[in-house]
Amino acid sequence: MEALAGRMRVGGAGDGLTADSPFSALADAWLDDLRVDPSRSEGTKEVYERELNSLVLPTFQHFTIREITVGRVEHFLKTQHSKSYARAKHSRTILSMILAFAVRREMIARNPVKETSRLKKPKHVPKALTTNQIRAIRIAARDWRTGPGALGPHPDGQVREIIELMLGSLTRIGEVLALRKCDVDMAAEPPTVHVCGTIVVRKGIGVLRQHKPKTDESNRVVAIPTFAAAVVRHRLAVIPGDEPEHLLFYSRKGTPLAPHNVRRTFREIVKRAGLDGLEITPHAFRRTGATLLTNELGIETAADILGHTSTKTTKEHYAEPDRAVNPIPAAILERLAPAE
Repeated sequence: MEALAGRMRVGGAGDGLTADSPFSALADAWLDDLRVDPSRSEGTKEVYERELNSLVLPTFQHFTIREITVGRVEHFLKTQHSKSYARAKHSRTILSMILAFAVRREMIARNPVKETSRLKKPKHVPKALTTNQIRAIRIAARDWRTGPGALGPHPDGQVREIIELMLGSLTRIGEVLALRKCDVDMAAEPPTVHVCGTIVVRKGIGVLRQHKPKTDESNRVVAIPTFAAAVVRHRLAVIPGDEPEHLLFYSRKGTPLAPHNVRRTFREIVKRAGLDGLEITPHAFRRTGATLLTNELGIETAADILGHTSTKTTKEHYAEPDRAVNPIPAAILERLAPAE
């Protein structure tokens, strides 16, 4: 059996890999196959390559394919899990895809990742922003770098407006930065925005608008409240020219804003608001809106507005549980009071 396994080779690949080849060579072959996969977006391919290099290769690059055993993978995943569940989950995904590739090419007979223990996900309770926290962020955004002695160019107010529009539309940061003039309808009652793209950063290319959002369900039309509509009207008023595909938010060079730059500014605003250390990111606005909509209109409506594929995602990651006490059951149970 050992001799037979040693003769297992890549079926039709022509690169001569066997079970005794270096794991790093298998990873390179998998990457080559991934790059020509039309079902994966360029952004996904870049994420997979980055996670391969940062999470998996440092541990397995000096092993042969045959040496990637269940025991070694189990120990690796437990080590990653001790650092974070997300790190272990991503490591498992990448390693499993690579070894499944090896199985399909008949280098190995089975995928050892499939026989490891199930990763236990830690309990996570979504946390919405409070009214006071939102007020503090708004004030800090309004006053950011406007006081005496502030260094650098005077802020143009776009981050403040991005915050308002994210609060009113529950868009992801890439989605709000991808909104164009043609994606908004101020004549509708109430006004709407069409979420149909996202801003991505491509290696070797830079920041660009991708003409589709994260998922098919993320392509949606959202009605926005008056405070968000006011932002859109202001953006439309300051955009030069009549180009319908002009972005609402853009750099001084007219290019798309990079999400990581907006996040960096947002972190400074959160710190100025006195909320540093609470791990508040722009995504907190989606959780806050999801919580409000779930409590008022139901989780199905919240999931639709957020562009989720199922209410499970909304419940587990976005809507903070309602801790308010419902007085109605007590009134009903009062019927069980003892007779006088």
